[in-house]
Amino acid sequence: MAASSSTAAASSMSGANGGGGGGSVFPGPPPPTPSNHHHALPSSGAAGGGTDAALSTILQRLLLSSPAPILRSPLSSRSRAPPSLPPLVSLGSSGTLRLDAAADVGYFHLEGHGVPSQLPSSALAELSLVDASARRASNLLTLGFTEEDQQEADGAEDPALVFDVDDEGEMGALPAAAAEYARRMRDVGMQVVAMMSGCPEVGFGEAPFAEGRRKARCLMWVSKVAAGEAAPPAAGKAKAYPYVVGIHCQWEASGKEAAPASWVMDDGGEWTAVGARDGALLVTIGDIAQVWSNGKLKKVRGMARPVSSAPGAGHGAEADRLSVTVLITLPLDSVISPLVPVTDAGEEGGNDEVDGAGDDGDGWRFHSFLLEDLAWRVYNGRLQFKDPLVRYRI
Repeated sequence: MAASSSTAAASSMSGANGGGGGGSVFPGPPPPTPSNHHHALPSSGAAGGGTDAALSTILQRLLLSSPAPILRSPLSSRSRAPPSLPPLVSLGSSGTLRLDAAADVGYFHLEGHGVPSQLPSSALAELSLVDASARRASNLLTLGFTEEDQQEADGAEDPALVFDVDDEGEMGALPAAAAEYARRMRDVGMQVVAMMSGCPEVGFGEAPFAEGRRKARCLMWVSKVAAGEAAPPAAGKAKAYPYVVGIHCQWEASGKEAAPASWVMDDGGEWTAVGARDGALLVTIGDIAQVWSNGKLKKVRGMARPVSSAPGAGHGAEADRLSVTVLITLPLDSVISPLVPVTDAGEEGGNDEVDGAGDDGDGWRFHSFLLEDLAWRVYNGRLQFKDPLVRYRI
């Protein structure tokens, strides 16, 4: 009798736990008992189907009350950030105070430059008709690199075109508006260098090209920006070259749409969207200028690139656009060194300390080096990850 009662009790327990299915000798899992839920669970004697339904209801409510977090890329957040406006400097004035502000960021807007408002769009229209593939073999030669360098850089997509503005043969082969634009931008760049020379507190302290001390070289650098390229260029995709200052035109002469912002990589390797001002040129401070100033000037890494709108935005599908920057640089065999030590820079410079720059006790913060050594590193380097000047710092 006792054995019969035990068997019945075991049979009843098995039915409550496993629902009588499968005849397993292992007991089923106990029903969930969340302490914070206000609904009572079915009793232990209920059928297994009721327990499953209650568990399903609990899980469904938990999922609805706790949605999965949405992860956002830091780069995507920066891409949607509103463009900032840099300091505005007038070419016709000394602009010491505003140039001082520009020295802290590495770029500024320039007004009073005298470039006709319609000239940039005319030059871009003419340059878009130049066969880039026919110029590809001569790009590296224009930069001063060798045939071996060309083979190593085979497959590079950027830049599309490079022109030596000081070469009368190359300028003579260009359409009229493109050649005129290059020469006018060269003149603006040389005036900016002279303005920096006249501000010893934040600039060079001497005129680097006066009295034949050095020979300036000017390059017009033309790159293609794909339609819808709203994010900054990927690492290693945006080619660059060392320069003193870069002059970049942002405005659209057609007036049908707002002038696009430009991507600029700051001295720390972070991309920043820089907004446009009507009629103002964007000036970026380069590696050579930072060395000449002995670290007082912040620089940008590489060159400015326009922020393209999304495909289909505005008036129909957007086509690829060209980005044109005119660089004031030096011949490839030039020696680069600081023009003035920090101790002679003036009492109120305010920018004597530069992140990562040491001091050997004599006020010099950079070793002298050949431009040729720096140029290939800048051209092929991933500038987001490493400052190309770091190996020359003292």
